[in-house]
Amino acid sequence: MKPRILCLHGKSQSGAIMSNKIGGAKRKLAKLYDLDFLDGPILEAPRDETTPQQQYAWWIRNEQGRDILMQECFDYVLEQTKDKQYDAILGFSQGGLLATALVSSGRMPGIKAVVTAGAPFVQDVWDFCMTPADGDDSVKEETKVAMANGMVVPKLHFAGETDQIIPVEWVQALCDQGGNGELVLHEKGHMFPTKAVSVNKMMEFLQEAVV
Repeated sequence: MKPRILCLHGKSQSGAIMSNKIGGAKRKLAKLYDLDFLDGPILEAPRDETTPQQQYAWWIRNEQGRDILMQECFDYVLEQTKDKQYDAILGFSQGGLLATALVSSGRMPGIKAVVTAGAPFVQDVWDFCMTPADGDDSVKEETKVAMANGMVVPKLHFAGETDQIIPVEWVQALCDQGGNGELVLHEKGHMFPTKAVSVNKMMEFLQEAVV
C-alpha cells in the first residue's frame, strides 16, 4: 500500500481545482503516494456567472477582521479523515496554514511531513490553534506532549519570490512558528511550484520523512 497524502486547497478553490493546478507535481507524487484532495467546509458564493466550479474556504474572516469558524474547520477535517491513516499533508495558501496548524498543534499525530506553498502565518489563527483545550491536568499534559511532537514534524514551505498576495516574509514567519521548518524560494508568484527543481526538492523531502 502506498503512503497517503492529504491535500488541502487554498481559499476560493476546491480539491478538484488544486488537483488540476499542481499538474506535473501531481503526476510525480501519484507514482509513490495516494493523494486525497479534500474540499473545505465552507461553500463560497460564485464571484460571477463565469465561475466554472464550486469554490470553498476552510474558514472566513468577519467584518472586524478576525478569522472565525476555526474550531468548526478542525472538527470537519478530523471527521473527514478519521477512517484513514495519512502520512503527510500538502497544503496551498490557506490550506497550507491549516496543514501546519493541524500538525503543530498535535491534532493529527500520525503525520510525518508537511509541505506548503504560499502559506502565510496569521496570528489569530495560530493563537487559536496553539491554545490548549480546556480540561483537567492530565488532558492539558497530553495536549502539551502532542504539541511538542507536532512541532518537530519536518515541514517544507515554498514561497514565491514574485508572490503579490503572500509575501515571502509571511511564509518565513509560518516556517519559524511551525517548528522544524525549511523555507524554499521559487521564482513564480502565488502558486504551487511545478518546475522540476521544486518538485524534485519536494519529492526528496517526502521520501526522507515518510518512511
